Amino acid sequence: SIGHGLKDILEAHKGPFTGQGHKGLYEILITSWHAQLSLNLAMLGSLTIVVAHHMYSMSPYPYLATDYGTQLSLFTHHMWIGGFLIVGAAAHATIFMVKDYDPTTRYNDLLDRVLRHRDEIISHLNWACIFLGFHSFGLYIHNDTMSVLGRPQDMFSDTAIQLQSVFAQWIQNTHALTSGATAPRTADFLVHHIHAFTIHVTILILLKGVIFARSVSDQGVVTHIMGGNFAQSSITINGWLRDFLLNKRVNLKVDK
Repeated sequence: SIGHGLKDILEAHKGPFTGQGHKGLYEILITSWHAQLSLNLAMLGSLTIVVAHHMYSMSPYPYLATDYGTQLSLFTHHMWIGGFLIVGAAAHATIFMVKDYDPTTRYNDLLDRVLRHRDEIISHLNWACIFLGFHSFGLYIHNDTMSVLGRPQDMFSDTAIQLQSVFAQWIQNTHALTSGATAPRTADFLVHHIHAFTIHVTILILLKGVIFARSVSDQGVVTHIMGGNFAQSSITINGWLRDFLLNKRVNLKVDK
């Protein structure tokens, strides 16, 4: 036969930190519809978001990059579709973890090691989100502050302190028909770091839901944490505190 089988390729990947590697992943993909659908949705959603971000800098049609109304509509359109697909991927991955994943037959493979290190994974991703958030918004806060102080020469802009996205420009230069007028500059650099922040936060929320799915209680009735009248207690902070303290209080014994 010509080429390699997917099963052979997956099982050949074994590293020092991944145990048995991808062994057993092929069986999961051919027996679980939710796992397969999750993977396909994640890939298609990621591709859709990539298209949204590259359509104006590598436009497929003449003058599309400078038709700003159309470009904004297409970006919003593809981002919404990509977002829904990514959320759908996480939802079906969660269903797979609850319904189809069997921990008794999966020992020391990649998925098992991910589940055993889920606290470390989430804490590192949390740190990355905090880092991106503070630095990305910090650039805009700096610009706002310099603008208020009347110091435009100290702002991050194409006419003052430039922040050039050298890697993006290098990729765009490989596209022979791309107009130099649409090359990513300082504003693109700033807003794409905001996009990086929002995407990392999205992944943090969805991934935590997936890898902690098997730890969620199976109880049929989930009651209100306060145990009180939600309509009355939720409209004020005092209502929340009152119901919480009344229903969750601990009886203390005071020695006389």
